[in-house]
Amino acid sequence: MPTEEHSSGSLDVPPVSAAHPPSPRGIVSVDRNDSFKDVLRNGPFLRLWLAQAISQTAQNIINFALLLRVRGIVEDRDLAQANTAISLVILAFSLPSVLFGPIAGVMADRTNRRTLMAVVNVLRAVAVVFFLGIQLDWQVQTILAAFYVGTFVFGIAGQFFAPAQGATIPDLVPRHQLMSANALFNLTFTAAQLIGFATLGPLLIKVLGIETVFVLTIVAFLICAGLVVSLPPSRAARAAPDPNAPSPMARLWSDIREGLVFILQDPFLMRAIAYLTLAATTFQMVAALGPEFIQGVIGLDKEDIGYIVAPAGLGILTGVLTVGRVVKRYDRGAVINWAMAMAGLMLFLLAISKDALDLLIPGDGVPVSLEVAIAGLFAALLGVCNAFILVPAQTMLQERSHEHIRARVYATFFTISNTVAFVPIFFAAASADLFGVVQVLVVVALGVGGLGATSIVRGRQLEAARWARIRTRHRQGPEALLGDE
Repeated sequence: MPTEEHSSGSLDVPPVSAAHPPSPRGIVSVDRNDSFKDVLRNGPFLRLWLAQAISQTAQNIINFALLLRVRGIVEDRDLAQANTAISLVILAFSLPSVLFGPIAGVMADRTNRRTLMAVVNVLRAVAVVFFLGIQLDWQVQTILAAFYVGTFVFGIAGQFFAPAQGATIPDLVPRHQLMSANALFNLTFTAAQLIGFATLGPLLIKVLGIETVFVLTIVAFLICAGLVVSLPPSRAARAAPDPNAPSPMARLWSDIREGLVFILQDPFLMRAIAYLTLAATTFQMVAALGPEFIQGVIGLDKEDIGYIVAPAGLGILTGVLTVGRVVKRYDRGAVINWAMAMAGLMLFLLAISKDALDLLIPGDGVPVSLEVAIAGLFAALLGVCNAFILVPAQTMLQERSHEHIRARVYATFFTISNTVAFVPIFFAAASADLFGVVQVLVVVALGVGGLGATSIVRGRQLEAARWARIRTRHRQGPEALLGDE
């Protein structure tokens, strides 16, 4: 297990007793409270949380605007393969993680993370300016290519932000508050989806237009840059330079290899990354197929995607508010396995909800309001399951990563996650164009649910074997001693 050395060592910190261990960045923990209120009393963490809330809301507004703009272009120009065109937007955002993820992790470990996050937010604002320069009277291939290139550049900037932000959380809060801090960040992530993707984004685009919304997000990213500048500097920024250090390229590859070896030597860390990768891949696949499901299956306009996204977000909100209490009573691995199994079931029921209602209510057809309500219910339950995977797995990842290598662990996770997701997302979208979105969602649901069920069975077998060994040793103890006399 990694040690709990979080302090940078140069701060004047009052002595604390063994009952109240020191917390990071010179903040003394006087009790074991780990509620959201206690975490938010930490000023630096509060500013990081605000930067996350603003930037992710802006990010989701841009995501909605890009998906809406690309789908509008495909429909206006009467192009085929609409799902594939939309999936390419998601892949353009994911690909930078594969190409730049390891480098981003090294930079986050070797540079001042607050400076890195500030620069990245400024670059995000510059990337949004690029979208404003795309003219809709260009040739359709040129327009789509420009959006893909702009999304790719925007993804590069964001790739350097995520490892630095994730690795900064344990720098700012004591270890016993990590679960609450991660739950709060996941809660904020979901709230940002609700506000940016399902409510504020569609409303602003309908009232102000996409171009004006892009301008507002530029301002938001600049505000976030100012917030992260006020954070304490990371330990890496204060480290003394090593005169015998190798060349920059040799050091880069050495750091990348060190991060990978660190992960491969820890099976629990590999398991946490596998859980997070599965959850991220499933979420991205559903995001790629969501517009077609909303419009082609439910029968709503593509602008009404919030009727499904909002319940899913509320489900995640419910999940992150309750997951902390659940993992205190049950093993985190078992909670994640059950959540995966239930997530597969909920996704399956969501996919077949329209066909099932048509069978149960024959005649003139099922009211659209009922279809939306049932689909929203399963989307909400899917959101709860998603939270029960993400929060415990992310906490496992942070707990098992040392301060000096944590950002590289995060970067490796993002690299693995997006590399694994690249092929499924693309082929899921292409398969939806060929076979239908319901069929593809059913296959994904069976895969996720089957993996969760298999993990549950395997976990119970291992637990039974462990207790059998314990009982055997207990029975053999006294008898073995008597036999030896």
